[in-house]
Amino acid sequence: MAKKQTPDEWAKGLQANHSDVLELQDNQTAYLSTEFLSQHVDAQFEDKITAKLGRQFLNLNRDQLNRVKVDPGIYYSGDELKLKLKAHTRVGAIPLLSPVTHKYEYSLIIKPRFGWEGIGPILSTTGWKILPNILNLPQLKISERRVPPWVLSSVILGRLEKLIKQLDRRFEMDELHRSKPKGKVDWSDYARKQVPEGNFLNFKCRYPELQENKELKSVVHYALKRQRQSLLTQRDAGVHVLQLIDLCNQLIQKVAECPPKQPNYIQIDTLQSSMMQGEAVEQGLEAVIWTTENKGLAGLGDLSGLPWMMNMEELFESYVESVIEKIVQRTGGTLKSGRKRETVVPISWDPPFLGSQGSLIPDLMIDKGEHVYIIDAKYKDHWEDLNIDSWYNISDTIRERHRNDLLQILAYASLPENAEISCCLMYPCKQQTWDSLVKRDRHIHTAEITRGDRHITLHLSAIPFSMKDKELGELQKLFQN
Repeated sequence: MAKKQTPDEWAKGLQANHSDVLELQDNQTAYLSTEFLSQHVDAQFEDKITAKLGRQFLNLNRDQLNRVKVDPGIYYSGDELKLKLKAHTRVGAIPLLSPVTHKYEYSLIIKPRFGWEGIGPILSTTGWKILPNILNLPQLKISERRVPPWVLSSVILGRLEKLIKQLDRRFEMDELHRSKPKGKVDWSDYARKQVPEGNFLNFKCRYPELQENKELKSVVHYALKRQRQSLLTQRDAGVHVLQLIDLCNQLIQKVAECPPKQPNYIQIDTLQSSMMQGEAVEQGLEAVIWTTENKGLAGLGDLSGLPWMMNMEELFESYVESVIEKIVQRTGGTLKSGRKRETVVPISWDPPFLGSQGSLIPDLMIDKGEHVYIIDAKYKDHWEDLNIDSWYNISDTIRERHRNDLLQILAYASLPENAEISCCLMYPCKQQTWDSLVKRDRHIHTAEITRGDRHITLHLSAIPFSMKDKELGELQKLFQN
């Protein structure tokens, strides 16, 4: 039952604490306690009013929850009311409105189910193509450490790199002594100082000169040094942090001629108003502000955090593409990527039907002449589920999703006209699962379909969420004729 708070408890409750933070993992359905809502309720009508507050809470935050693809609902277990939150492939952190004050007093954290220690190497392997997206939402007040600082550093360095490429050259006024007049000449100085001393070819001139934006370079230099200082304290996190430090050093070299200078708000406003506007400039200056104010992604230290989101499905697909690219370099063939729109096959409807699918887009295709390989990366738990339970013991929902995956890749198999076609569904798994599967030679399952002159080989393959180069041989056998 809810109890009345003392003044000290109330004051403490204004600060971020664990009860203000709702946590779940991607691709997980969580049933969360409504205790954070019942603390505002009179004990006499707790259940009834808490249920009402729960519905108001979900209605108020429906748009925010939709941004991270979380399906909300109310669940009653028989003796306790809970919030039912179903996450999909997005991870991140967002602020949530209170149904009592209508202010952002709560936070939702969606963590990657493979952990950040597995995400870092993948971000590095993919060349940092997929990064967290900073959301245009109010900041969060979270005091517990949940997301490693290097994640935000990867975003900031990416933005600063684009900003450096866009650095504008502008006219700045120079005042120099020249042997020939240029611009505005200080004739008073010439008559009173230069002529009496016999310097007849020494003119004090003031004129505009096209120069690099030194003030902006100094500000960027400051931000880069601050980021490097932070990254150096995280070197033990893995090779991906060392790569970020190396990138930071490369960027510092590009602005090294301008001494680092910490900006104030007036300088930032001046830079924003004086420079040519563009996404790279706006986001780069925003990254400078984050660095100056010591802001981090939600969950870092005692400072308020930035709301953010990242699509794990896109990250996994990009990771599989990087792994397959290395294998193709060893085995030969031409690699085509759905991400680059190289595998798109339009579907022509008669009459045109805008409400249906307009094309088929396999994730990856390897063309080896007579033999074509089609790869589809699926960021799902199927392999972990099948490894723990038999096909007959897993839920009907998972079995139905797996069937849909098979039907989808078999539809892709109808696209090439080649006689030999191999299809591969790739699912992520934990490192210990991968090691166990390889040891038992169970990391690849194969089936064959023959119809007339066409022969289709279907593979189901596990892939660890952080694959080492020495392990590529375990998958390389899939793409050898």
